[in-house]
Amino acid sequence: MLYHATSISGSSVAVVVVLLRIGVDDTDSVSGMCTTYVAAVAERRLLALGCEKHELSRLIRLNPNCPFKTRGNAALSLHFKVSDTQVEKAVETVLQTVEEFYEKGFAETQPGVVVYRGEDVPDEWKMFALRTVREIVGLDEAVELAEKHGAEVYRFNGGRGVIGALAAIALPLENPTYEAIAYRVRSNWGTMRRVDPSSVLELHRSGLSFDSYDPETGEIRITPHTPCPVLAGVRATSPENALKGLSMVRFHEEVEYVTVFATNQATDMHYIPSRIPLLKPFQNVVVEGRVVGRPFLKKGGHVFFRVGDDDGEIVCAAYRQTRDLRRVVQQLVEGDVVKVMGAVKEKPQGLTLNIEKIEVLKLAEQVVTRPPLCPKCGRRMESLGLNKGFRCGRCGEKLPPEARVKNVVPRQLRAGVYEAAVSARRHLTKPLSLCR
Repeated sequence: MLYHATSISGSSVAVVVVLLRIGVDDTDSVSGMCTTYVAAVAERRLLALGCEKHELSRLIRLNPNCPFKTRGNAALSLHFKVSDTQVEKAVETVLQTVEEFYEKGFAETQPGVVVYRGEDVPDEWKMFALRTVREIVGLDEAVELAEKHGAEVYRFNGGRGVIGALAAIALPLENPTYEAIAYRVRSNWGTMRRVDPSSVLELHRSGLSFDSYDPETGEIRITPHTPCPVLAGVRATSPENALKGLSMVRFHEEVEYVTVFATNQATDMHYIPSRIPLLKPFQNVVVEGRVVGRPFLKKGGHVFFRVGDDDGEIVCAAYRQTRDLRRVVQQLVEGDVVKVMGAVKEKPQGLTLNIEKIEVLKLAEQVVTRPPLCPKCGRRMESLGLNKGFRCGRCGEKLPPEARVKNVVPRQLRAGVYEAAVSARRHLTKPLSLCR
């Protein structure tokens, strides 16, 4: 991009402006830090340099099943307009920020930074980014793909974060959601967060945000449970509502600053339609089929059932934490047609689909059979055993197995879509409240 500025002498001076896209990932550990904080600090430092924000920084959730994730598996990207004379300083500023804040001493913390100078993101990158949300991809592929299109790649302690850094730059965001995050002053890191619970309930009732409060458990959902720099995050369908919602929350501690991110949270972007024989561990899928057998309860309050299509069957699980979703699953009967959405995991019983949502498409008839009444004396007959017919205990009359009485029992369950409790919902899963 070429702009013209006026010098002190009055002459026109050409200024070349570069669109700089910088992705960052994997700076945290189980003991602390948050990559959103690293990105927020870098953003503020770039603004202090005089760089102009091109668009909101992005918070991109990658595959929630990734075995290498620290917590929420988020990658970040910054998008700035920078004069060509400041590009190197801007890149250096971000790299220094990552070096300053990433969690050192942890083998699993492997920051990666990708720097791209250009307006149009390569289509190959976009496809790669979608794959990082839906499956497991490798570091070598990410590095090769980034360098193929002229990006600069920086790796710390192995640099596995390059995968997320590239994805955060390139992921298409057609219908983003937004999150306004308030950060704590450093002296409060690792201490209990001081937030007025009643103000979070007011936020929930206002309708400005989603997933801020779990009405089933009374749990506040805007505050993390880790010793990271985040004080609270409010999610909404517009940046204005995210900020307005955050302003409703009453904090009893100092806020360092607030940053708003565009995100792929609550978009269902991680799901891919699939068939049972094609399922692999770590995928997030949508599978349609018929319920096979009856759901059964296991120790811990978890409910399991089987779903089959023309090519196979898979075990599905509704864990105790899903609350109402588990109770819905318990009402399924053999023959119900359902669409299940969730994560494929390798379990002792084989591949298992941990359900996040279920759509009941068609309800089967629930039939209860009873022995018939004796045609001679009117007494209820007794079964002689499986497929052996019936006999009257009073008069000795016998009838064949086909004489059993069938009664259709009304179903309490209704066709429709059901979801896990807010407290059990994954970052990428779209709440039904946003589907209406």
